[in-house]
Amino acid sequence: MNQRRRIREDKLDEAEIRERGIPAAKHPRRTDRMEVMSRIEDLLVNLGDYRGDRDSVQGRIEDLSYLVSDVLPSHKPDILRTLVECISRQSMQSGAYATFLGLVNVRDYEFGAQCVNCLMQQLLKSLHEAQWVMARSLMMLLADLVNTSVVTVASMLQLLTDLVNVCEEENSPQRRRDFYAYLVLSPLPLIGRELYEKREMAFQMLIKRLQLYMNKDRCAGEGATLLRIWYNGEMPQHEYLVLLWQQILRLDRDHWIEKQLLRPYLAFDDTLSTALQHHLPILEPPGYQPENVSYPRPWLIFHLFELSDSPSTLRLPEELDIERHVIESHILEILQLHHLERKTCAELLSSYIVSKPDLAVEHCIVEVLLGQMLQLPSPPYLTINYGSIIIELCKLRPNSFPQVVAQAADILFTQLEFMNVSSLDRFVNWFSHHLSNFRYQWCWQDWESCTTVPDLHPSAMFVRELLKKCMRLSYHQHIVQLLPQSYAALIPLPPDPIFKYINELLPGAKLAKQLLEAIRGKSSALAVGGFIEASTELDENIKINVMMQTFLHLGSKSFTHVFSIFSKFQPVMKMLAYNKVNQLAILEALSEVWLNNDQLQLVVAEKLLKIRIVDANVIVDWIFGQKHKLTHMYLWELLNLVIKFTKNHSQDNDEEQLSNLCCFLLNIVQSCVKVVAEHEQTFEQKEMDYWSDWVLGRLQGVLFNYIDDFRLISFKLRQIASELDNSKRLVKLIENYLAYIQ
Repeated sequence: MNQRRRIREDKLDEAEIRERGIPAAKHPRRTDRMEVMSRIEDLLVNLGDYRGDRDSVQGRIEDLSYLVSDVLPSHKPDILRTLVECISRQSMQSGAYATFLGLVNVRDYEFGAQCVNCLMQQLLKSLHEAQWVMARSLMMLLADLVNTSVVTVASMLQLLTDLVNVCEEENSPQRRRDFYAYLVLSPLPLIGRELYEKREMAFQMLIKRLQLYMNKDRCAGEGATLLRIWYNGEMPQHEYLVLLWQQILRLDRDHWIEKQLLRPYLAFDDTLSTALQHHLPILEPPGYQPENVSYPRPWLIFHLFELSDSPSTLRLPEELDIERHVIESHILEILQLHHLERKTCAELLSSYIVSKPDLAVEHCIVEVLLGQMLQLPSPPYLTINYGSIIIELCKLRPNSFPQVVAQAADILFTQLEFMNVSSLDRFVNWFSHHLSNFRYQWCWQDWESCTTVPDLHPSAMFVRELLKKCMRLSYHQHIVQLLPQSYAALIPLPPDPIFKYINELLPGAKLAKQLLEAIRGKSSALAVGGFIEASTELDENIKINVMMQTFLHLGSKSFTHVFSIFSKFQPVMKMLAYNKVNQLAILEALSEVWLNNDQLQLVVAEKLLKIRIVDANVIVDWIFGQKHKLTHMYLWELLNLVIKFTKNHSQDNDEEQLSNLCCFLLNIVQSCVKVVAEHEQTFEQKEMDYWSDWVLGRLQGVLFNYIDDFRLISFKLRQIASELDNSKRLVKLIENYLAYIQ
């Protein structure tokens, strides 16, 4: 058998040489060290690729095991390094890697021992260095090495027991204990059957200890309440560890039998059963070090679809079925590896759908993508990443995937009243982008309920903001033509500029006419500044208004036009913008001209900040000075951009700049607290306070977007909460936020 495989490898090498068009006689049959390792790395990366039948996976594993066995003496360190890198990125392919190692271990017991020791050293290192994903991946591989007869059952059970001991530490924070519980639970679906059959009593004791931990006054903490995407409603949400534990309990009741995990080693059972096994060395988990280790924060998982939502020809696993966990883990792994390559990611996800022809994998994919996109405190990737992958999947599977996406959007729409504001805003951003790629075709009649609710109701606000975003990607008249007449009240006004000095009776109209003629006549900035200074009959506020209205009117054709005018007349603008009052007047003129165009206000205000015409704190005052507009998305988009700009200009660790950043962040919170407190004093509790929902929800979003920065003023936040007497909701928000960031 060994000789036959070596002959096959020789033929492969010769074929590769012929493909390059180089005479084989001039080159050695064996490639050099670098080429051999490059080939091994390629094979290792694609070892468990499920695109194709099971035989192709088994063939790749067997071929690689023979190739590695031939070159093992001179490549051991490189092979082990590559193996650790691969498993850290592809933990769901642990069965393929374990099978490969099992076949090599049959032929080279010494390498098997070196491999086991290397993996255990890497596991200990990852725990010391807070490499939590790596630690979980290594545990998955070690579990599958038991299945391939490389590691003894007893030593693996001892490792799990040592990790469970951390869960019982009295002085450790819950996040540390939760992570170690997760580290033990994650590999159990892989190895549970083996432990159940061979070490039943000891294994059941391990499960009981985990059960005691999960039932012992364990809670996600006050801070985790901020992670809920839905505050009420019918949408179930589960803390990650609780859900996995419930799935493990169901698997235990089913005698640890599951059908969705990849187990390529079963095809090599006769060969692997002849191997000598290794004992895992004792691992002592690192002690708790609060000063330099941050354990993973909790996260919540939700499922959009019920079992009845999938087609009758496909089966959607129940949410407490371990199959659901396995499928979602595969999807997340593909997303993590290829989220920046939308076509590759979509192709791999499509192949995964094909590999599970009897399951509703498309529904699971949509759930995972939207679940991550709406996740709090923030999604792992940009909203456009998820949207682009969904669009590619719709193109690859046009007969099924678009219907699942539409089904998900409809479900989300029905739950808008209970949705967290940050998640709702991401829903707006994603769905507007999605519609723009499909000619804005949608069954708007299905959402007509939004036309009969109060103006600030979540469904009405969602549709209004959605239409604004669609108009950014298209144009007003096009969107209007697509909507039923019943949506008239929700359709934004035409986003045209308003130049009020067309009215010659207004104070400043004469100056406006002079400026228009001067600028169109190519006058210099000095000359334009002279016209403004010479208008002594006008107060400074009117002069600023005239100047900005004129600039914006002349530049209204495009961003390029207005930015060009700003560039030319920047000295004039700086001359007048020498204090806070004047800078506010500049921003007021902006909001007057572009009253019906949120995007222009957003972009131009950011530009004024970047060219140092207005100060960041002035923009904050301007934003919170518009109470009636604080429910609009664009003001909070601008606030986030201003924070980002200010933060980027405080990166050199200068104490003065850091202090300025803290003062700026504190100003944001205090400004919001002030406007919320004033609102609550005048609001009559006769109806839903939607205004407070929007403002507090978006404040929470800002706090989440800059957690590390707001942590710098946590003491001030605690002081603000202690001084608030009448705003219970705001106090609760700050207290929960401080509990979360600890």
